[in-house]
Amino acid sequence: MSEISASAREILDPDLERLLEKYDRPGPRYTSYPTAPAWGELNADRMKQALHDYAKRDDAGEAPPLSLYVHVPFCERRCLYCGCNVVIAPQDKVSVPYMDVLEQDIRLNAAELGKKRRVSWLHLGGGTPTYLQPEQLGDMVGWLRDAFDFLPDAEVSVEVDPVVTTVDHLRKLRELGFNRISMGVQDTDPKVQEAVGRPQSPELTRDFYQHCRDLGFESVNMDLVYGLPYQTVDTFRKTIDHIAAWRPDRIALFNYAHVPWIKPHQAQMPTEAMPAPREKLAIFIDSLRRFREHGYTAIGLDHLAIPEDDLAKALAGEELRRNFMGYTTQPQTESLAFGVTGISEISGTYIQNLTRLSDYQRTIRAGELPTERGLAMSDDDRIRNDVIMDLMCNLVIHKPAIAERYSIDFDEYFADALDGLRSMQEDGLVKLLEDRVEVTDRGQLLVRNAAMFFDAYLEPAGEGDKPLYSRTV
Repeated sequence: MSEISASAREILDPDLERLLEKYDRPGPRYTSYPTAPAWGELNADRMKQALHDYAKRDDAGEAPPLSLYVHVPFCERRCLYCGCNVVIAPQDKVSVPYMDVLEQDIRLNAAELGKKRRVSWLHLGGGTPTYLQPEQLGDMVGWLRDAFDFLPDAEVSVEVDPVVTTVDHLRKLRELGFNRISMGVQDTDPKVQEAVGRPQSPELTRDFYQHCRDLGFESVNMDLVYGLPYQTVDTFRKTIDHIAAWRPDRIALFNYAHVPWIKPHQAQMPTEAMPAPREKLAIFIDSLRRFREHGYTAIGLDHLAIPEDDLAKALAGEELRRNFMGYTTQPQTESLAFGVTGISEISGTYIQNLTRLSDYQRTIRAGELPTERGLAMSDDDRIRNDVIMDLMCNLVIHKPAIAERYSIDFDEYFADALDGLRSMQEDGLVKLLEDRVEVTDRGQLLVRNAAMFFDAYLEPAGEGDKPLYSRTV
């Protein structure tokens, strides 16, 4: 859509529209730094070394508990907006072979760690984890608990599609100790749902949400996406009304990334019906405003939470962190991923598993760790990682803390970044103060742009005809 709605015009003042035009460009979401395009090939020996390094530090009492991620890549249907690594296949043909190698993947990694290591966080993602049968989910969690020592207060979470997840699934997940559940909603408007290939009535979502509450999940979260075909400020307000009435603990408000050169299926959507950049920004601003009026706290780039939620408390204490799953309260990151495409961050190294399902299965069956690519962080990478994560999570960089932690002169080390941020300061988006860099309320909309000034890899990655990243607005 080239035109914007009357409601969007009321939301966007001329200065905001000027900023949109000035700063809208491709840029990373910074779920990691360095970001994935900067990574290169790594072999299984590097993964083994990272696991051994962690084990030594843990034995010395110098390592935090592990966070675990399991990737279940399968879906029964393809949502056209999806940017995840998924395999569309009938359940009975692929789940059993995958589960066989997944068990081996868990055992191979655990063997390199030498003994059962503590775990404070587990997340099942996909794909659709509940593509698996309840009994298969039970097997998977059993393997994990056999291999690792789960802390009594561990956060155990799962992503679900309400359309394919049954009450039996939910009962089994609670029985297995899952305490957080995140459901995809995206939009409750039938026209939008039809355009993206995901029919899911508000009544189905409401009933599913209530089942989760009745079964005692401590936290029930919902994912929304803005920027989809036929969305306008007015249509999305109806979705906001639905969500606010249900009152999930957390809301993820994701900016749709249209990258059909990377995800060709996205080209099947009616691109002429997608909201113009100004309409899209107005939807986001209006959503933040309305959810705040309903008592939610804005978290970082694209999340909201009720004030009692751990994320809101972590934000207040400037203890929020970010990983490949989004925002987290885990204070330090030592994560281990299982399954095809899974990404570990352990001992200062990013390591991604093989991304082709056949390669992953063949490698595991040969008794080898399924390592494909990654990056061992340099000292400079670690410094910039801390700075970018502070900015993305807590909207502030405390310069003395970084200077003391890494024995650097902050202003000298980041002279180029601070010089680049001056234009954002002139536009009222950041404050460059003697002891800190602070993102303003208006600047929160463009925090990715601010973080990009601290990214040493960004320019070499380039933009070209097919950008590596989604647009920042």
